[in-house]
Amino acid sequence: MPMLGLGTYNLDKTLAKELIMKALKLGYRHLETAPIYLNEEAIGQAIKASGVDRHQIFITSKIPPHIKNFQSALRFAEKSMKNLGVDYLDALLINNPVPWGEEGKDYSKENLEVWQALEKLYADERVGSIGVSNFSVEDLQQLLPYVQVVPHINQLGIFVGHTLDDLRSFCRYHHIIIQGHSPLARGRIFNIHRLHKLANQYGVSPAQIALKYVMEKGVCPIVKASSMEHLKENLRLDFLLSKKSILELDAIKKDVRDYKPPKAKYIL
Repeated sequence: MPMLGLGTYNLDKTLAKELIMKALKLGYRHLETAPIYLNEEAIGQAIKASGVDRHQIFITSKIPPHIKNFQSALRFAEKSMKNLGVDYLDALLINNPVPWGEEGKDYSKENLEVWQALEKLYADERVGSIGVSNFSVEDLQQLLPYVQVVPHINQLGIFVGHTLDDLRSFCRYHHIIIQGHSPLARGRIFNIHRLHKLANQYGVSPAQIALKYVMEKGVCPIVKASSMEHLKENLRLDFLLSKKSILELDAIKKDVRDYKPPKAKYIL
């Protein structure tokens, strides 16, 4: 799995094909999508038109959060492959431990049923790796004792101020790789003054610092971009953060997604 992935959530559907083609030509080799993104057909068209060999591209897709049974999971996986115009997926994840809006409810039995569908797809070599998304330690503990295949991946929201150290340690112990969605916290990360300070120090953008930081945590970030400038910028990560810089960012404990701006322009 390439260290950096291109996320396609909420990507303008009229621009998706062109943007994915540009990304592939620039060198992106990991594309992340899901049926609920409603862009799989455009991605498939872009892959075909790009001229890049399918086997050079790592595709992650997800079973929608409301799908919680064996047959429906198989059906959605097949539908995704058909829409993408491919005969296998490189990674397939359970998108969330519970359907949206049902947080706090117990779906452990249903998740196991979906997992068994993923294990079948993996055994049949229709999927190269299987995993979960947004699963907590408790969610994983409810699943792991009953699986034949330990999840290869857990996709989590990881960014400066929200590094989920205990969960990452648990995953590392079980050899579960972390994909990091929303490494820029949907733009809210740019409210952190220290990020701008470090960007000036290194002569790069705040986004590049944020992406490099999560990579230093052993996380494979999935980042969305909608312009050539940002597509190119996000690939330019061939610099090293000093231990001091990492510790500065480690000291930030504020989850900017809950941030309500005070009068000052920046926090921290």
